[in-house]
Amino acid sequence: MRLRGLAVLLLAVLTACEAPQHPAAPDPRAVVESALGALAAEPAVAYGVAGTTLSVTRGGLAEGRFPLRDEPITALRVGGALYVRASARYWQGQGMSATRAELFGAQWTRADRGLPFDPGRVLAPPVLADAIRAALPADALPVPAGDALDVAGVRISTTTPYRVLSFPAAFLGPAATQLGPRQITLGEVRLADLRGRLDDGVAGLGRPLIAGPVVAAEVTEHTLRCTSRGACTDSVRVGNRLLGAAPGAAARVTFASAVTSDALGTRTCRREVVLPLDTSADVSCSVRFTLPRTDGATKLHAAPSVTAEPVAVVDPGALSRDVAAELGP
Repeated sequence: MRLRGLAVLLLAVLTACEAPQHPAAPDPRAVVESALGALAAEPAVAYGVAGTTLSVTRGGLAEGRFPLRDEPITALRVGGALYVRASARYWQGQGMSATRAELFGAQWTRADRGLPFDPGRVLAPPVLADAIRAALPADALPVPAGDALDVAGVRISTTTPYRVLSFPAAFLGPAATQLGPRQITLGEVRLADLRGRLDDGVAGLGRPLIAGPVVAAEVTEHTLRCTSRGACTDSVRVGNRLLGAAPGAAARVTFASAVTSDALGTRTCRREVVLPLDTSADVSCSVRFTLPRTDGATKLHAAPSVTAEPVAVVDPGALSRDVAAELGP
């Protein structure tokens, strides 16, 4: 009887040892924290926003496109500043006149103001990880949702290493209401490709306009000189004054003149110059009339006009070095 009892006990022990061992379910809060920790550590993330892609690095460099108020925005964030290309319709929606909006819609603009969403500040991976962590309800737990886990709208991969796959745009705060989509997806970035796109963007910046401040320009002196061969030069002295604040800026002054003769008609000329802010300078442009073969004198007069806009003083070499410092040569 003792031997039989011992055999039964031994069989029970062996059976227990051979039974499959199921791993303990991961702590739900550890899953969320692991995913957010991985996001914060990413050197760069590609965000999918309503069919567009915007890449943002840990240090706040940004390149790509995103929608804002149903208008496509091309963004380049380097050197701590955000440069954008937006349509004239977008700028007119910000209160600009149609003529000024057309000017801004034709080139890069440094968005000191006029753009409520700065992707380099909001979507830098560590900043976003903190924003998601703060927005999640304290009692939120992962629940299965197809091929992902859902935590109060944040979708996380189901296997280690856990990754954030998407999150509600509302987690970005009030500015997100202008983005349009409810969910923003996350993807991988090839750093070498991103570096190339950033360098190309920097090389094409030129002299971006600056949204926000205004430059007032006025003509203080005016002289029209014409020769007997029909050449006329209109010269003005232009002063400019910045209204508002614009670090690293200059004034792009446009001088136009319409030189008119009752007998010969009107000829126009135009010239652009970039001047230091709050200074004065002499600017001139010239026209030429085709003179008739008959003798006689004609009276000419000129109507000069000047406009000015603040433009950013860009050093492409310095910006490229900033990009290289974060992403490598």
